[in-house]
This record gives sequence, structure tokens and C-alpha cells, in this order.
Amino acid sequence: MSDLAAAMTKARQYGIGEYLELLGELSQESQRKGKLERKTKELITLGIALAKGCNRCITIHTQAAKQLGAKNKELREVNKVLLFLNASPADKNEDLWREWKDSWAVFSASKGAINRKHRELIGLGIGIVRQQKRHIELHTKAAYKIGVTPEAIFEVMPIALLMDGAPALSQIPHLVNQIDKLTS
Repeated sequence: MSDLAAAMTKARQYGIGEYLELLGELSQESQRKGKLERKTKELITLGIALAKGCNRCITIHTQAAKQLGAKNKELREVNKVLLFLNASPADKNEDLWREWKDSWAVFSASKGAINRKHRELIGLGIGIVRQQKRHIELHTKAAYKIGVTPEAIFEVMPIALLMDGAPALSQIPHLVNQIDKLTS
């Protein structure tokens, strides 16, 4: 048996077929309209691609967003969201976190090419793939506070799973916990 055949046999034993099937389903789910429009989903996906530094993904999702009507100024604003999130301080510095959070609130509420709801959902997607509990909490609360439904907030998860796989999967309990806190 060749090395490739042996590796494929081992992968099947580990459930790679089920994993690939799940990824296919997630890909289809992220393409459906749902509570979020397709363009919004592509902007979220682009934010995640930028955060991961995946050049191929950035190209694919930039083109897909443009095909769905995104303008260059909207694409630049997704970059601004990432730049802002890149400036967030480490979890251990409470003073800087509070200052950053206040600055984020001003930026998020400011007039721009994309609306506040979309900025918060892009931030949430990035927080999920970066496994940043503080950001998951912050962006979930902010999105809910400005009228994003729990169902629409949760639609960010399949996008994150598609872009990040198992690491994003580990963040489902945090997102569900935050949504539960807001709705109970």
C-alpha cells in the first residue's frame, strides 16, 4: 500500500469524510441568504480572511463581495475594522482594554461605508477565529443592542467554521453563552 493510500485510510478512520461533508454543508449554508444578506456574509468572510492573512481567500471573497454589489469603499472599511481590532490590547491590561473599547464604540457608531451592525458582525467573526472571548462578548452585545437578532448573530458561526474549522468550533459555547445571557 502506498503512503498516500495509507494516509487516506487513516484519515477515513479519523472521520475526515464526515469533516469534509460538514465543510461542504457549511459552505452551502454560508452561501444562503438566511437572516443576513449574502453581501453581508461576504464582507464578514472577507474580514476573517484578512485576519487570517490568507491571500487566496482575500482575493476570492473580495471578488465575491464585488459581484454582490460591494463598493471599494466598503471593502476598505472591512480593512479598517481589522486594523482597529488589531490595535486591541492584551486581555490582561484592563485600563487599555476600557480605553480601546470606548474608542471602538465611537468608531463602530460613526458614519461610514458600512453600517454599525455589519462592523460589529465583522468584529465578531474575527473574534471567533482569533478565539478572543472578550471580542465575542463585546461584538455580540453591541450587535444585539443595536437590533441584530440572535439568529442573525449566530449566522456568523458557520462562516467562521468554514474559514477556520476546528479552532472556530471551540468558540461555539462562548457565542451561545453570550446570546443566552442577552436573551434570558
